[in-house]
Amino acid sequence: MWSTLLRTVHSVINRTPPHLLDEVLMVDDFSDKEPLKKALEEYIERFKGKVRLIRNAEREGLIRTRSNGAKSAKAEVIFFLDAHCEVGVNWLPPLLAPIARDRTVMTVPVIDGIDSDTFEIHAQYQGKLFRGIFEWGLLYKETELPEKEQKRRQRTSEPYKSPTHAGGLFAINRDYFLELGGYDDGLLIWGGEQYELSFKIWQCGGSIEWVPCSHIGHIYRGFMPYGFGKLSGKGPIVSLNLKRVAEVWMDEYKEYYYIREPLVRALDEGDISKQKAIRERLNCKSFKWYMENVAYDVVEEFPLLPANLFWGELRSVKDSWQCWDSRHDVPAKVDVSPWYIDK
Repeated sequence: MWSTLLRTVHSVINRTPPHLLDEVLMVDDFSDKEPLKKALEEYIERFKGKVRLIRNAEREGLIRTRSNGAKSAKAEVIFFLDAHCEVGVNWLPPLLAPIARDRTVMTVPVIDGIDSDTFEIHAQYQGKLFRGIFEWGLLYKETELPEKEQKRRQRTSEPYKSPTHAGGLFAINRDYFLELGGYDDGLLIWGGEQYELSFKIWQCGGSIEWVPCSHIGHIYRGFMPYGFGKLSGKGPIVSLNLKRVAEVWMDEYKEYYYIREPLVRALDEGDISKQKAIRERLNCKSFKWYMENVAYDVVEEFPLLPANLFWGELRSVKDSWQCWDSRHDVPAKVDVSPWYIDK
């Protein structure tokens, strides 16, 4: 935890042209980890003000914590970075160039994997170009860059358009981010924020570009190293978040999400009037426009779903100890198996 965080900070300091780096801002989400208290405050003094630390007064979760960081940041362009990363050489200038041309562009680096045991960096994509899309359950996917987008580029090093992104690492003009309302403050903890921001940017006049000349390594953990306090008792967090996104931004296409995830329809997404007002104020385009002009390759990979003919619970009237079981196969192959309790 300690060394991983400082590896991130040192890589940013060491591999960023000084005149392009206003500050490294760390936001503590009310951590109970002892090394992140006084010891961290003392450690960052060596950076002579280049590294700043602010702390939440209570556990807010990743989404709201990032919003707090954006509000507190001083630079014209902000880059959101997880605490378990290593930026590559020359990582920042290629991300800033598209934003310098157009402040409504959000830029995304290529995210390489870092082995959590050995810290070895593994290059992503192996020379191919991919972009972010989604399936109708709003699970994040990536697909090779379509020929249509390839033809728009004169050089293989050029940034290219992407419908969405993985969520963790990106650069954006700070004022533009706040003009968009930042992240929806009704989103809880983690999950769905990448779609909320992506749909909002594209539908409200901006764009997202992936930048192949910028590489950042990211550790993908196999566990969650912290809890969420009182926020964790508010229900199926990711599903609630995704429903908010669907109701605000997806128009009639939200029905495909509900076909894929029928249980979500009954959840209470809370008050979304503020987000709908932002969409009206910014005169944002329809989701149909987004699907036809930006995310057209989604339906090529994941066709529009037919309506569910039946949905509900299926029980045997003959033998209550027999159940239908998909056995977690994808796509699901359903058969009958004995019901059991795992003690």
